[in-house]
Amino acid sequence: MVIVKNYSKELENQWEEFVGSSVNGTFMQERKFLGYHPSGRFSDHSLIFMEDKKIIALLPAALVQQEDKSMLISHPGASHGGLIIKSSLSTKKSLELVSALVEYCVMNGFDYIRLKPVPRVYHREFSDQLDFALRFSGFRLDYTELATVLELKKGEEPFAKRVMSDTAFRNYQKALKSGLSVVEDGNINDFWPILENKLKYNHNAKPAHTLDEIKHLKTLYPNRIKLFAAYEGVTPVAGVLAFLLNDRVINCFYIAHHDGFQHLRPLNLIFGHMMEWGLKNGFSYLDWGISTEAKGSRVNTGLFRFKEGYGGHGVLRECYLYEVNNMK
Repeated sequence: MVIVKNYSKELENQWEEFVGSSVNGTFMQERKFLGYHPSGRFSDHSLIFMEDKKIIALLPAALVQQEDKSMLISHPGASHGGLIIKSSLSTKKSLELVSALVEYCVMNGFDYIRLKPVPRVYHREFSDQLDFALRFSGFRLDYTELATVLELKKGEEPFAKRVMSDTAFRNYQKALKSGLSVVEDGNINDFWPILENKLKYNHNAKPAHTLDEIKHLKTLYPNRIKLFAAYEGVTPVAGVLAFLLNDRVINCFYIAHHDGFQHLRPLNLIFGHMMEWGLKNGFSYLDWGISTEAKGSRVNTGLFRFKEGYGGHGVLRECYLYEVNNMK
């Protein structure tokens, strides 16, 4: 029988150990990451699923009130989450797990459950039995976003030439000859004004994190948050702030360049460098993130074209919704 428990601080070590050994966990589901947010920003309502006193799944989650409706949602402090499961969780047990979640939400007065699972490229093994269990149990797709991901596979010819479009590769070669240099752990202080200016000019927006928050995260994950930065001499001209969410995927969390140096194609140089770095360090994928907007209802075709020029292909990011009222 699957038992559902609320997360509490004394279970932190068990939680962290489970995420590290899970099929689909990343550091975004660790309490260390979720806990960096200021107290009171989210109403944490994370759950632990146990059988025979052993953890079989976790749900990093929060309680959200929308008008008169109570929702249990994947933790909004992470890009994705959903149910985090142990290796080789069977189809039968997956169905029992989802049933236990639904029953818990019925008993605790929730009106909706919204889950945003970790994308498949981050999974250490096939685990679609979990998605099947969600759909079989009445969860429906609420919305779908599309990310662009490059598979890092070794071959005989240079990798960048093999995967980039002719135009992207020409620009990469141009950048190699431009005198720019790439630093694999650049100074975030150098990059942040470039990012803020780019977001303000292009989207009238701000980064999802403050500079202080990113610096704090960097102290928590010194080897797993890395800034690949391009410089002309000592002048910073572009950067990609990467989250190494697990040992499989390099996630490009923030990407920006200084418009005054665009003619040197610094991002082409950085992406080519990251491809080679990822291959050398055993990563399987380079994830450029989504190019859809407003929960997948708008498509930024120019951004897709830019990322696909480097050899990337589409990977779904799905969000499930369950109406608990149907069970009451």
